[in-house]
Amino acid sequence: MRALVTGATGFIGSFAVRELLRDGCEVHAFVEHGQPLGRIDDLAAKITVHRGSLLDAAAVTHAAAQAKPEVCLHLAWYAVPGKYLHAEENVALVGASVDLARAVAAAGCRRFVGAGTCIEYDTSLGLLSEERTPIAPRTLYGVCKNALHGMLTELGPRLGLDVAWLRFFFLYGPTEAPGRLVSEVLGKLLRGEEAPVTPGEQVRDFMHVADVARAVATVLRSKAVGPVNIGSGEPVTVRQVVHAMGEATGRPELVRYGALPSRPGDPAFICADATRLRGLGFVPAFDLRSGLADTVRSLREAS
Repeated sequence: MRALVTGATGFIGSFAVRELLRDGCEVHAFVEHGQPLGRIDDLAAKITVHRGSLLDAAAVTHAAAQAKPEVCLHLAWYAVPGKYLHAEENVALVGASVDLARAVAAAGCRRFVGAGTCIEYDTSLGLLSEERTPIAPRTLYGVCKNALHGMLTELGPRLGLDVAWLRFFFLYGPTEAPGRLVSEVLGKLLRGEEAPVTPGEQVRDFMHVADVARAVATVLRSKAVGPVNIGSGEPVTVRQVVHAMGEATGRPELVRYGALPSRPGDPAFICADATRLRGLGFVPAFDLRSGLADTVRSLREAS
């Protein structure tokens, strides 16, 4: 299978590229001009890199024509922690992503797998299901992701593309950027610093990024179309996650619960109904405890 991957240097993308290579795929990565390969630098000899901006339709068309992908995994997006939820960059990426779909279809691609988000859903309604939970995004990021999903669903048949839509929940693991819950808390604990956190009463669904990549590859290989939740299906409080981080680092005494206020409007419960993903044959390799232990081990080896 020949795959064109956008966002290949990102957190999810870098693990997905490794998983696709393990599956025997021929991987073509579309990477921004001047963007270091970073997380996938060691794979440079095993993949084909195409340079250009996702916002440059001509560059995207040229890369697609060169790669001639059978499948396209579109993960690239604006994802700066603390900014991406309300950033206007989200709007431009909707049109750019439609251009990408057109370009790969013209190059012979027949399967397009895009990256959505759990916050497309109405998060006030408990376990989030692809079939039963209403869509009600409350951020520009969620609105734009949902708009793109709708456009691709409508355009897919016209372009000859089977479209699958990955709704990611909460993930963690080695190489995660600073500014996220797990990377921030683990970083502080491993440096011997106090880690201030909220009371941690909110419930979330966390998955190790290597499992996320395996889930992505599972969907990519399948014939599934439409939305697929990429989550563990295991609800856990943020306090439980932080406690597990304290145990994994051996520094639980450094955690300061309640030192930070809870965010106004933060949903109380966000967890995936993972029935559809499991039905495709996906089985996670990590639970929370083993996943955090793996992350701590990787961080210590990298320091």
